[in-house]
Order: sequence, then structure tokens, then C-alpha cells
Amino acid sequence: MVWLRKYIERISAYFEDDFREPASVRIFFKALVIYTLVKMILIWPVCRVMMSHHTLSLPSSIPGRIFLAPAFLANRYPDIFFVLGICLVLAMLFVRTGMALRALFFCLTFNLYIVGFPVSDGADVVLFMLGLWSIPLAQPGQFKSPAIQLIRTVLFNLALFFAQLQIIFIYAVSGLDKLLNETWRSGKAFAYIEHLEFLYNPVFPGIFGNPFWNVIFSWSTMLFELLFTLLIWNSRIRLPLLLVGTVFHLFIFVVLSLPDFSVIMILSYLIFLRDSDYRKIKSWIRPTLL
Repeated sequence: MVWLRKYIERISAYFEDDFREPASVRIFFKALVIYTLVKMILIWPVCRVMMSHHTLSLPSSIPGRIFLAPAFLANRYPDIFFVLGICLVLAMLFVRTGMALRALFFCLTFNLYIVGFPVSDGADVVLFMLGLWSIPLAQPGQFKSPAIQLIRTVLFNLALFFAQLQIIFIYAVSGLDKLLNETWRSGKAFAYIEHLEFLYNPVFPGIFGNPFWNVIFSWSTMLFELLFTLLIWNSRIRLPLLLVGTVFHLFIFVVLSLPDFSVIMILSYLIFLRDSDYRKIKSWIRPTLL
């Protein structure tokens, strides 16, 4: 059982030794904040109209009433909600964000989901879940107590791991669901997309009219989503895989008119980058500028 003990020691070291990828995590959170800022600005006029027809019901519990207070403020005074929310996310771009401030960010993103529920999609769920994992990912510091330092380090690294798992599960569930669906296996799913006038971009007429290519598109999508869950852990493949994923979601953005979900998924890739990756990317960019 020596191998098992060594494996456990490796796992313990992974979570306990030091804060993992602090610079990368900081960039990831700033990207979430910018995304939320843009999203709030864009949906503000929509929610102002929607709130006149959409009434929220207060939860019975006191904690629920407190947590959803911003949503009910938006229900009566949407402009005040959006002004305060935009001020909060703007402040997060320029100040050090501790756990308390990040908890407010999570509360804001969840309430934003509730406010825009009639027009919400998967992107809103991904946003507030990543906001939740971002709370323990607050910028690490040094503590006098070794026990507190250890707890803080483990919480940071666990949150990073679970944020990554969230994205992996999205791909795993989506890929498996498609694989078990005969419509996707046969390629008919892409043929049906052209008939969804509210979704399909009319700039690309007939792009899914060829049954052979529809099968290729379907299986390529399924393979990418399923293989992502395994290949993302390989340090040599990680960056090329994320580049392929970015192109994949840009295709969804343009052809299927799903900008919200595409952008949040591309931003979620930042949680997989390491601090060394940014140094590597800089080394790639610098020679092209000289």
C-alpha cells in the first residue's frame, strides 16, 4: 500500500503546500467582474421594462429575504439596483477584493439572475456559480497562525479545483446527453437548427444543409465536450485545447446567436491557466512586436 500512501501525500501537498496560481486566479476574477459590468449595462433597459410585468414573491425565511433584498429592490426601483450594482463592480476593478467583497459579488450575480429570470439562460447560472467559488479565491495573504494559514491555503486551492470541476461537468453532462440522443448521433440536430428562426443567424443560409457535414459537426461537438474533461489536465495539450474551445464557442456566438453563453464559457477557460502560461503567452507575443 506504499503507492496509496504516496498518492495521498501528493494530493495533500497539492492542496496544502501553497496558494496555486494566484496571478491567474486574480485575472480570472477580474474578467468575471468586467463581464458582469457589461452584462448589467446591456440588460438594464430590458429589466426596466420587464419589471413592470414581472413581480417577485418574497421568500418566507428571514435569511432568504435578506439575501434576495437586492432583487426586490430591483422589482420596485430597477434603476437604483443597477446603479448600485454597477458602482459595486466598478469598485472591484480597482480595489483589492477580499472574501467579504467577493461574497457581495456572488450575491449581486445571484440576484441579477433572479431579476432577469424570465430571460435568463445557462450563462447566468455559470456566472453566479463561478462567483460562489471566487469567494475563497480572494487574494491570498500571510497569516501569523500556521493553522489559519493552512486552512486558508486549503480553501483557496479547493475552490480553484471545484471551479474547474464545474466547467468540466458542464462539458461532461452536455457531451453525454448528446451521445445518448439519436438526433445528435445522426446529425439531425444541426439540420433542425436552421429552422429555429429566433436562434439561427440568417447570415449563414444553408450551412447545415449537407447531411454528411451535419454528422461531422455533431460528432466533433460530442468528442470535443467529452475529451475536454480528460485532456484539460494534460499540461502539453491544455493551451491548444483551450484555443480550440475558444473557436468552438465563437462559432456558437456567431452562428447560433448565443453571445452570453459563449463569452462566459470562454472567460471560464481562464480558471485553467497557470501563472506560467501567462509568461509563456508573453514570450509568444513579444517576438511578434519586435
